[in-house]
Amino acid sequence: MTNPPNPDRAGWRATLDPSLPFALALLVPVVFLLPPLPIDETRYLAVAWEMRTGAEWLVPHLNGGTYAHKPPLLFWLINLGWQVTGVHAWTARALALACSLLTLFLTHRLALRASGSEAVARNAVWLLLGSICFATFATAIMFDVLLATCVLLGAHGVLDLVARRNGRGIALTGFALGLGILAKGPVMLLDLAFVAATAPWWARDALRGRCRRYFGALAVAVALGAAIGLAWAVPAALHGGPAYAKAIFLNQTLDRLQGAVSTHARPWWWYAVVLPLLLLPWPLALRGRWRETRALFGDGAVRLGVAWIGSAFLAFSLIAGKQAHYLLPSLPGAALFGAVMLARGAWQVRGGLAAAAIVAFGLLLLAEPWLAAHHAAFAVVDGIWPLWGLLTIGVGVALYVWTRRHDALVPLALASLAVVLVVKLALVQGTGDRYDVREAARVVREAQASGRGIVHMGWHHGMYAFAGRLTEPLRVIGTRGELEHFVREHPDGLVTSFYPSFRFLANPVYTQPFRSTELSIWLARDALAAGTDPDVRHSADAEQSAELPEPQ
Repeated sequence: MTNPPNPDRAGWRATLDPSLPFALALLVPVVFLLPPLPIDETRYLAVAWEMRTGAEWLVPHLNGGTYAHKPPLLFWLINLGWQVTGVHAWTARALALACSLLTLFLTHRLALRASGSEAVARNAVWLLLGSICFATFATAIMFDVLLATCVLLGAHGVLDLVARRNGRGIALTGFALGLGILAKGPVMLLDLAFVAATAPWWARDALRGRCRRYFGALAVAVALGAAIGLAWAVPAALHGGPAYAKAIFLNQTLDRLQGAVSTHARPWWWYAVVLPLLLLPWPLALRGRWRETRALFGDGAVRLGVAWIGSAFLAFSLIAGKQAHYLLPSLPGAALFGAVMLARGAWQVRGGLAAAAIVAFGLLLLAEPWLAAHHAAFAVVDGIWPLWGLLTIGVGVALYVWTRRHDALVPLALASLAVVLVVKLALVQGTGDRYDVREAARVVREAQASGRGIVHMGWHHGMYAFAGRLTEPLRVIGTRGELEHFVREHPDGLVTSFYPSFRFLANPVYTQPFRSTELSIWLARDALAAGTDPDVRHSADAEQSAELPEPQ
């Protein structure tokens, strides 16, 4: 592994790549046009909002209770952004985009340091930027976007340790580990551990005869990162109480390892199916020969990429709880691997099959109104304009025509970003209020402000708190007896729910489509008298309507 003569200057030159502004232009509209999506994004904004309104910065809260499912860094950063922009949902999306852009820059610099090649560094940026996973989550209000930035910072620290810059390496690796723990918890150690532990394999020349010193410095860095995490966790545990302490130190990690988080438990082979989809369109476009590919496996940068994405894939496959975005912090490893293969001539990019796939997807969007009319599964997006299908087809045709005579890497990455943008804009246009709860939250806020009283049947995940700027918790109930007690206390009170099993037969005072069902608000006494439809049930209702929130 080598270093270029001036990696800092080279890194800034890559940031000014003439094509990157077009990529940014394809990411920015979603920041302002896509509302926070229930249930995850609305939940995280609710926690940030309660942190602000309650002035409780040490222990996150949701609906008035402690929120032990995630550490506070993302909520702190959102509140810091609100200090600058005012309280807006787009502030959190802009923060995610800023983290994504920093991830791209750090990926470029890491590839440059690992390979010493400008071509590898450029390829790595475009391979990562054009992957469906990165393009989809680049503006998502989620922890993995921030975690990916922390992991890359830590990887740079590991490179410093390999290069015998122990002081900077310990400080940077420890700082990154601490930030990652504050961003998403101990999973940060898992994301970075295998990259660091396999250094004697991918940096064997640099570490020959000094592995003991390297691992000693790495241990100091891990201790520093743990100290940073504990500097928050210990005071938070003391302040939050025994149940909160047990949750942050024990339950959340063990539950995910053992699959207790039922909505995320998936079979061991799940990532083998999902990872190629996350890397699209590149599995359709990259072509090479095994002989040339195998010949490069001795390259340190290639080995680093293999250790990074390969170890993460194996480790997360063994963990019961699985989500597609869990692999986001490891995708720079796959990008680095592919970038070296392209730069060394072992692989080439061919855009024809990917262009055909984009055209086929455009035809699917074009046919969506017909599909919605004939298949219930498509009814949730029955309002999508055929125009979006035509635009997608246009992107595919343009990609095919351009790549017949030109290099396909950058155009294919831009086409991937364009398709993701079209899909998100189509969802904004075609789903109407199904993913926008602002009007329902306004009704909840007005009921609370008037003292009328309102309760929610089943756990609501805090999704009204930020949208309605609520200043008090929305009470959760789950049984008819609790509803009877509420009606006696609040004869004119309201009850709301979006669970089909709590679909009351009374006429609602407010209703709207919500995801694949409906969200309604009823006069509580009318709802109690009318009862629910015994024939309306949903397979997930039993677990999702519990008063305690599911781990997320």
